[in-house]
Amino acid sequence: MATTKLDRYDKILADPYDFIESSSLGKRLGLYRHLTQNMDQLMDDPDQEYDTYDLHEYLGKNILEEMISRHKRVDHREHWTMISYLSELGFEVVQLPTGEGDIASNRVKIERKEDDLLPSLFDDRRLRQLGAMREEAEFSYLVVTKSYEQIRNGARERGVSDKILLGFIASLCATGYPPIFIGDRHDASNLIHRIIEKIEDDRPRLYVARPKSPDPIEYRNVIVEALPKIGSKIRRRITNVFPSIHDLANASIEDLTEIEGVGEATAKRIHEIMRGGGSL
Repeated sequence: MATTKLDRYDKILADPYDFIESSSLGKRLGLYRHLTQNMDQLMDDPDQEYDTYDLHEYLGKNILEEMISRHKRVDHREHWTMISYLSELGFEVVQLPTGEGDIASNRVKIERKEDDLLPSLFDDRRLRQLGAMREEAEFSYLVVTKSYEQIRNGARERGVSDKILLGFIASLCATGYPPIFIGDRHDASNLIHRIIEKIEDDRPRLYVARPKSPDPIEYRNVIVEALPKIGSKIRRRITNVFPSIHDLANASIEDLTEIEGVGEATAKRIHEIMRGGGSL
């Protein structure tokens, strides 16, 4: 027999607080809706081992804190359609400084190009801006809200050859910004939203390359970056405080939460992993 949504929520509600600490934002939102819609029924259930109202309040606060921590923002100088679409997806409209891109979250910075992609061919300031964005962001991307065909046709009208255009795109790829061509602004907004959600949720686990040299520092960095919700920027903060795996393994939860970007849930998970699942 197929498992229904109600069956799944019954299993989740057997240990809801563990679910809240370990699940993605989307799954927590689903549980929040379930609690809201079935509050009276759940509160009257004599088998419940916890106060449903308190759980609902705790989960709501947890979700709000997560959404605030992601700090999803779109620059007010963006095209009004992009602002409209992204606002509906929960982005705050602000003025982003140079180096922050056009769209940003806690861990992600995204530069959007459209008609201004071709002028970038003749202005190395654009490439410098992308370089600055990488310094500020754990993850950074370039999204072009036109198809490659539209960009190529526009280049031809300007007298720019296909060879030059391809060389420019190759330069973007070589500097770590392969352009994502997507011709519809609504689709692009949803893609941007999904990129940020995937990275902020850290689901699926991001690939961490194996070092090519036997440098102990490189192996240490790979091990630390393989921990849940730890990217290169937070890894640098961790290793500045705990320069060896031994030091990190002996760090307390309180020590870890003092590091900027490491929340209590992440600190508990790292502590558990480094202590071998909780046992010494």
